[in-house]
Amino acid sequence: MTSTAVPARAAEAAEPETAEPARGDRWGWLRSDYARVLAIVLAWNVVLIAVAWLFGPSTPASEGIPKTGIGSTLSLLSHTYRWDAGNYGEIAAHAYTGSYVPTRAFYPVFPILVWLVQTVSFGTLGLLAAGFLVNVVATWLAAVALLKIGRHFFTGERAPWLVVAAFLSAPAAFFLHSFYSEAVFCALGFWAYLFALRRQWLWMGLTLIPLTASRVTAAVFVGLCFLEFWRSKDWKLRGLLSWHLLWFPAAFLGLGAVMVYMKVQTGSAFASFNALKGVASWSYHHFDPNIVKTLWTEAKITGHALLGDTPMDSWTLMSHVLPLIGLVLLFVSSVYVLVALRSKGVPLALFGFASIVMLTMNSNVVSVHRYLLPCLVMYVALVLFGERRPQLRGTVHVVLYANSLLCGAIFLRFVSGNWAG
Repeated sequence: MTSTAVPARAAEAAEPETAEPARGDRWGWLRSDYARVLAIVLAWNVVLIAVAWLFGPSTPASEGIPKTGIGSTLSLLSHTYRWDAGNYGEIAAHAYTGSYVPTRAFYPVFPILVWLVQTVSFGTLGLLAAGFLVNVVATWLAAVALLKIGRHFFTGERAPWLVVAAFLSAPAAFFLHSFYSEAVFCALGFWAYLFALRRQWLWMGLTLIPLTASRVTAAVFVGLCFLEFWRSKDWKLRGLLSWHLLWFPAAFLGLGAVMVYMKVQTGSAFASFNALKGVASWSYHHFDPNIVKTLWTEAKITGHALLGDTPMDSWTLMSHVLPLIGLVLLFVSSVYVLVALRSKGVPLALFGFASIVMLTMNSNVVSVHRYLLPCLVMYVALVLFGERRPQLRGTVHVVLYANSLLCGAIFLRFVSGNWAG
């Protein structure tokens, strides 16, 4: 059998689309990418709700469950409101006017969207319902973008859908379902990259602006899109002499808007950067550009735990072992894409390497397995491996199955209020 990976110079500007429904075909839209992905995302969310309702009450409750207010009593969506979800809920309800300073570390795009949905519904939707609707739409759009990105790297229908499956079965994928900003961030990041692949620089730039207002790690997506822009110019320096290049510095207008908003709300434009200072529970966060030292420390902790020299308690597993394994897989994926796709894989590979740096500059890897969700190079690399080695194609399905089980196990920890990243 031959590989379905697209040759390096093929499909540079546009991915092959599925056949358009025939004129007059009343139900043809049901076969479109958008309709099929929506059905999958809705079913995926229903499964997570069912798992939370069936198994959540049987697990011991822990500190991540709010003691009072939203999420403290059992409801259809109360399981989505755990840990940092409370900070996003506070921002959606009261902006940054509260006295709890650490809330300022969380960026406002997702909470603003939740507030907008509530406002448009004239208050008929509660906070959790509005957040759920935002995340369903964002997950749907992220998955559609990922499907179309997959068609830039693979021919046929099977492989691009496996890229989507890899995304929705990732160990931390349930955060797309929870009252967190992951779904919105992935949707904006994936579409920005898709527009770059399509050479639609205007739309790419307009998508990057709200992306940088969503999370500081948006910088790696700006870099990814810049590399794709440069690749479209055959890596020639004179190719950068284009007004489209201005979209990349303009992308940080989103971050600038957040800083202005913080100035108005809190009196300090740098409130989001300084919010964790002096917070004892988050004292492990401090800027340290020596990522080699951080990775070596994490490797020693993980090694001792895996060898049985130290107890494999829940904190060690969730905040050291799983994040470090994720970073190793990200590094391997980036190397593989670079070797397998050569020039076409350079932007994704460097995106992966830059993500490793960005995610470890805080001197720890806590929650990194969650922050790896937007790292689409891992999904492309997994499917690429199976497509280039048909005799090992079953390995891809084994990985997807194992990831789904791990995702379910971590999700139940999250539902019961135990630390899950």
